[in-house]
Amino acid sequence: MEEIIHSEIAILGGGPAGYVAAIRAAQLQANGVVLIEKGQVGGTCLNRGCIPTKVFVESAKRCKALREMERFGLKSEYLGVDFFRIQKRKNMIVRRLVKGVDYLLKNADVRVLSGEGRFIDPYTISVTAIDRKYRVSSKKVIIATGSKPFFVPIPGIDGVKVLTSKELLELHQIPKSLIVIGGGAIGGEFACVFRCFEETDVTIVEMLPRLIPMEDPDLGAELEASFKRSGIKVHTSSRVTRISDTPIGRKRVTFIDSENKEHNIEADYVLVSIGRAPEISRLNLDMIGVEHDRGIIVNNKMETNIPGVYAAGDVVQGVPSPMLAYTASHEGEVAVENALGYEAEMNYHAIPTTIFTNPEVASVGLTEEKARNKYGEILVGKFPFQGNGRAIISGQNRGFVKVILNESTEIIGIHIIGPNATELIAEGALAVGNRMKAADLIKVEHSHPVYYETIKEAVLCALGRPIHC
Repeated sequence: MEEIIHSEIAILGGGPAGYVAAIRAAQLQANGVVLIEKGQVGGTCLNRGCIPTKVFVESAKRCKALREMERFGLKSEYLGVDFFRIQKRKNMIVRRLVKGVDYLLKNADVRVLSGEGRFIDPYTISVTAIDRKYRVSSKKVIIATGSKPFFVPIPGIDGVKVLTSKELLELHQIPKSLIVIGGGAIGGEFACVFRCFEETDVTIVEMLPRLIPMEDPDLGAELEASFKRSGIKVHTSSRVTRISDTPIGRKRVTFIDSENKEHNIEADYVLVSIGRAPEISRLNLDMIGVEHDRGIIVNNKMETNIPGVYAAGDVVQGVPSPMLAYTASHEGEVAVENALGYEAEMNYHAIPTTIFTNPEVASVGLTEEKARNKYGEILVGKFPFQGNGRAIISGQNRGFVKVILNESTEIIGIHIIGPNATELIAEGALAVGNRMKAADLIKVEHSHPVYYETIKEAVLCALGRPIHC
């Protein structure tokens, strides 16, 4: 028996783009908001990505801090990692947050259909649940089905003990050794986590010339140096050619380096973290005529080429839209506001990126290279954390803040690697997003001693009037 549902707006996908769009639609008094999700609400970020990964990151940070207590004049004994309890805590936090999202949707009177949705026509979605079927007829539709791990055709990439981040988060024990294919945010975070947990032997293989290749090159160089100090082995400009099994059940990764030399390395597990791809394969987009390439093509109102059909989040064509949960939520809001007759546009001018490695990495605005290509003459200032009192006190004085100004001294880029970078970037996002001039930022009083002082100091360096360096 198929239930027919009529709604003003239907959202396909319950991740950060989809559930936020549904709640916003309810706030705008849409009639009969329907959210379709085949798994748990919250999407990859909440269930298999951002949140569970950061639980691991937090435990790793505290593990590192416990080992370093003696340098702060404190006596302690490090007894090791209880990985079962870390996993238990991770699962508890995820469940709690999923229940929170469920409550928000219920409170907003959003009807949630648990099942897989496919288009019959641009405004009709067939939903297949475990024990029943639905047919949702809607005036407006938002596609927010997210993304999936991206794979390249490497022989052996589908073998046992070759994991994505999802499977790695579900391990019952800490691997003694791990090879990470891909030196971006996901690979870097897991490398730091497992290197700290019981000092797992970690090796990163990255095809491009540096780690975190989408970030400013100075950040990648500093992160690689930090990884090597912590014992993480790094091979950049290295292309993996195959993954195979050893006679004793370990994994062997074969790669070619920049000099075309072949190398073989072995570990208990392999993590494949070379990116994600929009999840659009089962939606029948070709049948309904929605334009797509690697992802769904939209304008700055998040509209597709089909009137009344919108898309938001990881499912959107990748440039300029990044695969970030907070950007997905903003896109969801823009999409639903336009769908319901309001005016809204998506602006990608000042989207911060945050990477929870050790040290943390964050950035907003243009890299130095992109700034030079766009403006020609620019001003660059860099201030090291070793000149910051709070960083020295906390024992985290590696890294720097890098600020980029154009000729009119507008702040067009801020790049940070060091303690609390993922929090510090908020000031950078405000500065770049509001097109602040350097003179405006240096007038702002910064407390002392705090990490935030480094941003003002970097701006002063760019202006040629440094105080503490």
